[in-house]
Amino acid sequence: MEIELWELNNIIQATARATARAIKVEMNPTKDEITESDAYRTYGEGWVDHQKAIGAAKWKRKGVHKNSPKIYSRKQLDELKLGPDPLLKAITKRV
Repeated sequence: MEIELWELNNIIQATARATARAIKVEMNPTKDEITESDAYRTYGEGWVDHQKAIGAAKWKRKGVHKNSPKIYSRKQLDELKLGPDPLLKAITKRV
């Protein structure tokens, strides 16, 4: 399998972006957290409710009480909304 130089450059950049995002979440997990009301504002209430209904969007409570806020992962919601990086997806198909 031959690969052009520009393709290799794009693959490296996409991989670096994905790795940087994963490291950022790993180092500071609270930056990745978003409340349900913020998720509704950012992604749309209908879309978030649909993702919850099909079991794709997972949430957890910030505390132990029933009125504690529901917390989602921004990374998970972004991946559901935007899908995987097209370059990384193309790489896995080629291999």
